[in-house]
Amino acid sequence: MGSKGNKSSVLRSCKSHQKGAFLTVILLLIFFVATACVGFLLMNSSPRVESSVRFVSILHRHGERAPILTYPLDPYKDAAFWADGPEQLLQEGKVTTYDLGQFLRERYGGFLSSRYKAHEILMRSSRIDRCLMSAELVLAGLYPPVGTQIWNKDLPWQPIPVQTAPDDADDIIRVLKPCPLMSKEQEIVNDAIQKKLDENKDLLTYISKSTGLQVETIQNIDDIHDNLLISEQRGFKVPEWAREIYPKKLQELAAINYFQLYDTPLLRKLRSGILINDILDSMWKKINASEKFERRMNIFSAHDTTLGRLWQAIDISEDLGLEKPIYGSALIFELHETSTSKYRVKILYKRGMLDRDMTVLHIKGCEGDPMAHQDGMCDLDTFSSALEPKAFSDYDKECKIP
Repeated sequence: MGSKGNKSSVLRSCKSHQKGAFLTVILLLIFFVATACVGFLLMNSSPRVESSVRFVSILHRHGERAPILTYPLDPYKDAAFWADGPEQLLQEGKVTTYDLGQFLRERYGGFLSSRYKAHEILMRSSRIDRCLMSAELVLAGLYPPVGTQIWNKDLPWQPIPVQTAPDDADDIIRVLKPCPLMSKEQEIVNDAIQKKLDENKDLLTYISKSTGLQVETIQNIDDIHDNLLISEQRGFKVPEWAREIYPKKLQELAAINYFQLYDTPLLRKLRSGILINDILDSMWKKINASEKFERRMNIFSAHDTTLGRLWQAIDISEDLGLEKPIYGSALIFELHETSTSKYRVKILYKRGMLDRDMTVLHIKGCEGDPMAHQDGMCDLDTFSSALEPKAFSDYDKECKIP
């Protein structure tokens, strides 16, 4: 009886060990699969930049904001819907731009110092509140304080300067500095836009009656479309009157204000020439041994119009369609040095917060580069030759201001 009991006990023990071993194997498999999945997701969510990178220029749109205007019959015009006021950065916008900063830290963590160093980075911004706030949030995500930079253990943030200029001196982001030549050229485009408005008089009358706002300009239409789009994105119901014309018809007309307002070669150059020059100049300074240029990154906190104008001005082959760059989108210009000491430029587009892989873009002036189909880049000399006719450094001279 004792012998049988011992055998039974041993069998139970063996089965228990086998069961335990089996569970251990299963758990290990789950662990390794989970680890592999997480690693895959991390690898694809924010691919590290190649070690060949030497300089980076980034132009990003601010985060989500409240509508620029409400209209008299707007069901959501009450301040309760937009607590911080028109045009101001929303909570979602703060998340979006802080995340952009973290994304840049993940991508360029091996290129930028972990500590903020003033000589390594320059942040410039439009003077508009939402851009200034977005700039601060990007920097907060990019440079959390480390070591002796931690001044408050309960606040993972440190002050980092953001440069800006008043509207009448801004020749690089909003480009509102007076330019008589630009104003004269704009009249040509305005005539074409007015013709389009005349073709849609009945629609303008319908929108005016439905909104209580006198809709007469393409900017009015863009503002109404902007209001409806943001309200819808916030989960608000689209008003009954708008359902026949929103989004398609209104988007088509609003796109005129965005894509055609500066659509002549001269306007493109005047609106983006200083910015293009800054991108090129920084790259050449970086590789010029006689220049003591320690900076590694320039960031511009800007608007959808800034990105769109630059996109058009440098002749990016990929088409935006009717879509404006969404909140938190970024155009990134990377300068790389090859193993043979050649310099090449990569252009990337990050379409908002959820885009972790980014799209490699190409400019038409680089179509003849034999290596472009292999590395997605363009030879710096070729890149410069394509862009230099569109760049300038003296705004007043280019605008023919005496």
